Amino acid sequence: MLNRYRRDAAVLAAYLAQFDTADPDPPNTHSGTATSFSDDDVDRARLRRDYAQACYWSTATDFTDDDIDALAHMRLAYGFTATG
Repeated sequence: MLNRYRRDAAVLAAYLAQFDTADPDPPNTHSGTATSFSDDDVDRARLRRDYAQACYWSTATDFTDDDIDALAHMRLAYGFTATG
């Protein structure tokens, strides 16, 4: 089963890699009085976080029940079938 979860995570990571997942330390474009992030900022941060997590899972040597559940939910969020 470990290989199945790793494969499913790798497919998810490959899918997410097509988006802007690089974290280039962009210049601060927000004014000093900004108190919130734009939807684009939140979406990019979520993609980067999900991409990093999927990459981690694709090389994991063990999966907890929580990992399996989180992988299934992440796959569903991006339109894939659930794992598990």
